[in-house]
Amino acid sequence: MSSSAAKSPPSRRRGCNVRKFDLTYSVFRVQGYNRERLFNLLRRRGISLYKVKYIDEKTAEFSLPARQEENFFAITADLCYTIKKTGERGAFAPLARLLRKTGALIGAVLFVALVCVLDGAVLAVDYYGSGAVYKERAEAVLCDLGIAPFSYVDGGALDRAQREILQKEKAFSFASVQKRGTRIKVNLVLSPEAEGVVDTGKKQLVSPVSGTVESVTVLRGTALVRAGDAVSAGDVLVAGYNEIKDTVYETYVLASVNLLTEESYEYIGGEGEEDAALAFAAAQARYEIAGEEVYKEPYGEEFIYTVKLLLRIKVK
Repeated sequence: MSSSAAKSPPSRRRGCNVRKFDLTYSVFRVQGYNRERLFNLLRRRGISLYKVKYIDEKTAEFSLPARQEENFFAITADLCYTIKKTGERGAFAPLARLLRKTGALIGAVLFVALVCVLDGAVLAVDYYGSGAVYKERAEAVLCDLGIAPFSYVDGGALDRAQREILQKEKAFSFASVQKRGTRIKVNLVLSPEAEGVVDTGKKQLVSPVSGTVESVTVLRGTALVRAGDAVSAGDVLVAGYNEIKDTVYETYVLASVNLLTEESYEYIGGEGEEDAALAFAAAQARYEIAGEEVYKEPYGEEFIYTVKLLLRIKVK
């Protein structure tokens, strides 16, 4: 076990302990392990924490100045904690809530008025057809043209979108981008000749790992699992058949399944090397990282850091 030398208290200087008072504080509740790691990270990034209260082994509550809320969310955006804003306190908290509700109401009224006046307002984009399983390819093209939810488009932009999807993405043999009310309807048809896009010989989709099903999208075939199911490596996720009125028809599989699985890594280091342990684990991860947890225990004069990564695998 390592020990740190005792430090003498810093000398007091006039004004060095004066706290800056804010009129409004945001109250948050956080769930997860290694809360001290989170609190230390926030303090290092300049976030002031007040009234920290430990509710149970995984839950804590605290408040911070409302003016720091944007920075707080930016810091915690990619961290594996469940964070919920539970309220506000302070002298101006009631006024802040009133202004926020009034602002949201005014914004909603203005947007409804915009929708009524401007025929080009877009509230949502929907994808259809056999190519919907690869919608992210078309989505990237639309975003480059400014076509996205809560945007404004004209007919010319829709025509350009159709042309550019077919020019940039050889996976599609047909693309239609049309506006229906406040929604954009995108119909995509996969090109059978596009190499690596459609494997008409694929008769089943098999899980490469053990884990939990996060989502299932099936365009051809029959799903044998659904979100939340536990699966083992080698399990069939989607089978190459369709059943219509008690008759079974063979077909190829065109589907995608997102799986979540866990992997653990060990890292030996000194005190406060949680970030280094995470970086070590992330460098070895084979799939997209969806969550992370770090535990540590003494190991002589050092520590063993155990990093548990939640990984997302897209099987298609």
